[in-house]
Amino acid sequence: MHVKEDLVYDKHEVKLLAFINLGDTNNQLLQFETSMSGKEQQDHELAKTMLVLMVRGLFSNLSFPYAQFSSSDTTKGDLFMEIVWEAVMRLECLGLKVLYITADGATNNRRFFKLHDPSSPLVHKTENPFDPDRFVYFFSDPPHLIKTTRNCWSKNMLWCNGKNISWDHLSDLYVLDNDPTKTAPGLRLVLKLKYEHIHLTSFSRMRVDLAAEALSETVAKAIQATEGAEAEETVKFIEYFDKFFDCLNVDNYTSGRRQRKEFREPHHNMTVNWSGYKMISLRTLQHGRNQ
Repeated sequence: MHVKEDLVYDKHEVKLLAFINLGDTNNQLLQFETSMSGKEQQDHELAKTMLVLMVRGLFSNLSFPYAQFSSSDTTKGDLFMEIVWEAVMRLECLGLKVLYITADGATNNRRFFKLHDPSSPLVHKTENPFDPDRFVYFFSDPPHLIKTTRNCWSKNMLWCNGKNISWDHLSDLYVLDNDPTKTAPGLRLVLKLKYEHIHLTSFSRMRVDLAAEALSETVAKAIQATEGAEAEETVKFIEYFDKFFDCLNVDNYTSGRRQRKEFREPHHNMTVNWSGYKMISLRTLQHGRNQ
C-alpha cells in the first residue's frame, strides 16, 4: 500500500521512522544493487509504500496483520522471497497451515509468483518447503482484478461477436435512469448507480464497491431491458464478471441461497458449473480494440 513520504519521530524508541527497511539481508542487497548500478548511494531513503503481511483464516474469523516492512515503488519481487517464506515458516511452526498467498497485480508481486517457476507461463502453486505433502497456492486479489477490469473497460472500446462491449451502454443507462422528464422520475432501475460510478476519478478508480456495483447482475439486466440486442455482448461481459466475483466472494453457507445467486453457494467440490458461461477470450477483446 502507498503511504505518505515523511519522517515520524518515535519518542518511545527515540528514533526516526519511515526509512526503507526490508530486513538486514534485503537492505544489504539493495545497497549492493545501488552501488553496482552506479547510482549515488543514500544512507537512508524514505519509504513510499508499505509491504504488509496479513493473516486470514479460511474457515474462521482469524484476521490480523502479521508483519510490515517499509519499502519503495522500485522494490523488486526478488526481495520478497526471504520475507514471505520466513513468515510462512514462523506461522507453520505456530501450528497454522498456510494454504495460499494472495496479492494484488503489482509488478513486483507478479515477479514474486513467477520466481517459483520461471519456465512456466502461469505459476499458481509451489511445494510447501515446510510440509512437502501440501502445496501453497498463489492468487491475484479478486477485488483488484475487478477494479482493473472496470478501469480498462471505461477507457477502451471492446468488441466481441461483431458487437461492442461499450462503457457508453452503462453511461446511457445512468442518463436514462436519472432523466427528470420521464413519466415516473422517482422510479429507477438501478438505485445504486450514481454519478461517481460513471465519471471516474483517480480516487473512485480505487474503490472496489463502485467496480462491483457497475459489474453487477442488476446493471446487466437493466442494460438488457433498455438497450436490447445492441448491448448483448455488454450484458454478457458484465454477467461473466459478476459471477466470477461471486465465486471468489463466498463468505458463509447461506448467502447464496438468501440472495438467490447460484455462484455464491459454497463450493463443496473442485468443479464449478460454468456451462453456458464461456469467458470472452483476451485475444478476441484485443482484436476488437485494434480494429
